[in-house]
Amino acid sequence: MACKNPEGEGFEAAFEAIFLKYRDRVYSIAYRVTGSSMDAMDVVQESFSIIFRKLETFRAGSLFSTWLFRIVVNASIDQRRREQKNFGPYFQFEDAAEPMLNSALNPEAIAATKELGSQVQEAMQKLSPKLRVILALRYLEDMSYDSLAVTLGLSMGTVKSRLARAHIALEKVLRAQYPHLHDQDSEQRAEGAS
Repeated sequence: MACKNPEGEGFEAAFEAIFLKYRDRVYSIAYRVTGSSMDAMDVVQESFSIIFRKLETFRAGSLFSTWLFRIVVNASIDQRRREQKNFGPYFQFEDAAEPMLNSALNPEAIAATKELGSQVQEAMQKLSPKLRVILALRYLEDMSYDSLAVTLGLSMGTVKSRLARAHIALEKVLRAQYPHLHDQDSEQRAEGAS
């Protein structure tokens, strides 16, 4: 970003291009961390406000998306903490992003996939913000381990251990909340072994 004058036309055009390019991914990350479309919209607004004010501090040698996603993650965690402090834990899942489904699937399979996605999203909301963030970025934003380390400001070892802890914690929540999922998985493995 060559333009350092936040009041110039070049700056506004560059900022608008950034907003249009990243707004959907920013919302997606914020939604996955906060669990609420309203909170996610607040995070989007806050994140782009921070970027608008601090764009001139961005170091050109770094990836812009890494800097942006770090801002979004921090704003999302802060929003989640504010909500929990003010209202206690809550779970709100309106406007969840629809999973991409293969049109060849039958209606029952589509419904089951949507239900499973909702169950996983609900289970993720019960994890700590740090574990929820690493799962969302790894699997929903398809970030590599290297990108996770840079975005979250963690060592590679911490990324791997936190991701392993997140998998264990998510599995524990899913097993406790949806025991029928574990029973179905066990049945499918037993059928495959026959």
